[in-house]
Amino acid sequence: MVSALQPKRDVSRLEDYLEAIYNLNEEKGFISVADISEKLKVKPPTVSSMVARLAKEGYVERVKYRGMKLTPNGSKVARSVIRRHSTISELLSMLGVGGEVAYEDTEGIEHHLHPVTIQRFERLVDFLRQNPEFLERMKEGIEGA
Repeated sequence: MVSALQPKRDVSRLEDYLEAIYNLNEEKGFISVADISEKLKVKPPTVSSMVARLAKEGYVERVKYRGMKLTPNGSKVARSVIRRHSTISELLSMLGVGGEVAYEDTEGIEHHLHPVTIQRFERLVDFLRQNPEFLERMKEGIEGA
């Protein structure tokens, strides 16, 4: 499990890799070092080092001739990161923040929020989805400010 004792930057990198591996698996059904390298825009030797670490820590399992796959624990962490990403991205979109700004902000904060904060964001997003008239009034208030 990702430890609270690890430096934040280290945890962020680890989570980025798990998220990338999860998404690549969904897209392609298998994951290679080259795929991760391209997706994260890092050099293959850097990816190889991180994959070795992820395997050692029990997040990734190497599959002969197929690349790698996430372990159940790796999938659990990746899904959590993806859920946080989606929640933050949707909230920003609801607030009228779009495009590259929303993407950069989501990437910048998704690893740094406490689970309680994410849970509140999820509840807020659900509330806003269920109350579109409130969302519209809120947008008008934000845009008019």
